[in-house]
Amino acid sequence: MSKQWPDLKKEMDNIQVPLEKLDKIIQNTAPQLKKKKSKLKIVSYTAGAAAVALFIFVGSASVSPAMAKIASHVPLIGTFFNDVQDEGLQIAGQKGLTQIIDQSSKDSGITLTITEMFYDGTRLVFGYTQESLFAIGELERPTLEVNGREINFSSSYSGDFITPQKYKGMVEINPTEELPEEFELNMRIDAIGIIPGNWNFQFHVKQSNQVMVLRPEEVRMIEGANVKINSLKIGPAGTDLAVQVNSKEEMDFQPFDLEFFVVDDGGNVLDQLGKDAHGETENGVVETQVGYLFSPLKEGAKKLRVIPYKLENNFPLEKVMIPLEGQKYPFKFSQGDFGAITVTEIQSNEEQIIVYFDVNSESLYDNRLTRNPIWLEDEQGNSLVLEEAPFAKRIEGNSFKQVFKASEIERAHLATFQYPEPIMYDEFELQVPDK
Repeated sequence: MSKQWPDLKKEMDNIQVPLEKLDKIIQNTAPQLKKKKSKLKIVSYTAGAAAVALFIFVGSASVSPAMAKIASHVPLIGTFFNDVQDEGLQIAGQKGLTQIIDQSSKDSGITLTITEMFYDGTRLVFGYTQESLFAIGELERPTLEVNGREINFSSSYSGDFITPQKYKGMVEINPTEELPEEFELNMRIDAIGIIPGNWNFQFHVKQSNQVMVLRPEEVRMIEGANVKINSLKIGPAGTDLAVQVNSKEEMDFQPFDLEFFVVDDGGNVLDQLGKDAHGETENGVVETQVGYLFSPLKEGAKKLRVIPYKLENNFPLEKVMIPLEGQKYPFKFSQGDFGAITVTEIQSNEEQIIVYFDVNSESLYDNRLTRNPIWLEDEQGNSLVLEEAPFAKRIEGNSFKQVFKASEIERAHLATFQYPEPIMYDEFELQVPDK
């Protein structure tokens, strides 16, 4: 994100309007909005308001590239999740599975708008915008009531500034208990950043009906603890694995250390997106509920392997540094017991460095290499990892690429750690019924 904000008045006074681009946006958006009319009456009103906003930009006679960029990032009602980094929410947005809220609340000079939400039993996510003289950014933890009863939950936040005065963000809620398919939600936010206030929202939430729930009854014994899959929910925006772990209080077993690979019958490993846990002790037995959120299941999968594993505790991670100067392709460097990386090509220009590489390992790994990442550092040891794209991306098979910040490539270093092999346990096998 640029550190220098454009002077909006000067920008409006200068400029060349990208009329064709804006016209296309409006033309392409109008048919989509008409299709969504039957969902909520409010759509036709808010869609019109969004279109008016676009015409205001066009009618201002001229718009600089900076203003055009801002215009292209203003979220249209009904399209909030379409361009987020999260693949599952992109799918939900593009399929029209989100619920339009468009509710605003103002206090302390800050207008907060809940624009859209998505709920399918695997994920509960809210999209919002925040507007003020100088937008603050992320929200403080909200208070949530479901059908009048306050719930416990963990949460995660993400977002970015559209302009100095406007912030677009998402809140993902992970309840500690299963929510009903349909409910009234009250949301209260007491602070935005360091600014106290009172922002209240109330709306109806209805679960998307495109969710499949598997409830296997199998139990595995892992290091003396009983591990049971309570449910596996398969939805368009993600795959939710709910696990119950029963262990004796005196045991050394830590349920939160337990991880899972979810692999379909095509060999595709789902990416883990999140994790939460809570538990209680009764009569010397600790019952822990652990939730894992994974990326969406690929179409056509018939069988799933759910494989428990742990990473070795107290393993000394030894850093490996490989200077790029003088390297000839392909070249290989070790990731310890986990395997090795073979770099096949590196491309660079003024804007970025792209590293192409293969993973050589007998262990399972996901599409982003979250368990065995590599990264680039400049000659001062500063990380060149992109904040907006911090992970590698699978091309196919064991081939990956990762984009990094631009730097003097001859002075840069590739870095990784010597990783241990994961400790694997007996897997669960699940059948995916036809829809």
